[in-house]
Amino acid sequence: METQVKNPPRHSNRVQAWVWMILNPGIEALRREVTLLDEGKLTWQFYSRKCEYILRFAEYIEPSQSPNLEDFLTDAVNAGFEQKIIAHDKAVLQVETAASRFFDGLMQSQLFLKEAANALDEYRSRTRQKPQYPDADLIEKDLPKYVAQYLINGVMLLPEHYSTHKFWEEFRKVFEHSAVEFEPYRQRESFQDLKRSSAGLKHTSENLLNALEKHRHGLCSTYDIPAAPFFGNISQSADPYLTRSR
Repeated sequence: METQVKNPPRHSNRVQAWVWMILNPGIEALRREVTLLDEGKLTWQFYSRKCEYILRFAEYIEPSQSPNLEDFLTDAVNAGFEQKIIAHDKAVLQVETAASRFFDGLMQSQLFLKEAANALDEYRSRTRQKPQYPDADLIEKDLPKYVAQYLINGVMLLPEHYSTHKFWEEFRKVFEHSAVEFEPYRQRESFQDLKRSSAGLKHTSENLLNALEKHRHGLCSTYDIPAAPFFGNISQSADPYLTRSR
């Protein structure tokens, strides 16, 4: 005898958990993600070879809420979202893979490494006249890696507490509009692939975000639950004439 699966009842605690613990943090994170992608800020890090603030969907959810995420993805009420999330996570991986490929290409380019070394020598010379600049010795280690990372992430300015902030302020345009003998990074096929992957992720993220926002509204309307927790006695009428002292 087959077990009949019923939809959750109105005011369902399960649905409330989906909205509050899965949809809300997921929507907030995806809104931030789309903004970052709009601005070309991939937040890719060379030491982890991952994006710091653009994550797989499950990483946007508190680990303690993993059972609620699994429940959300397996219930027929939420059909289709598992595939949408899988598509998003694959798009994130494609961006990270493309960024790593571009990075590795620069690290293997003797012209790029020479360009970075020449820029460091010039910066070292300038620090003699500008003692307020961070010491060149502080930024020498892994400098080519940081330059490649900044190019990947479209970094324009760095915070002043970064030891490389003055170097990048002085030499960013050197790497963006390099000398004739150095291949401009935007013309590399690996960089074009990164741009295509980023555009694909943005499209996928926007679709997932729109679907989650629409689904949240539908769940809240269907099951009569608030879209977010709030303080107060929901059984008490909001009409001041009905709630005033007797």
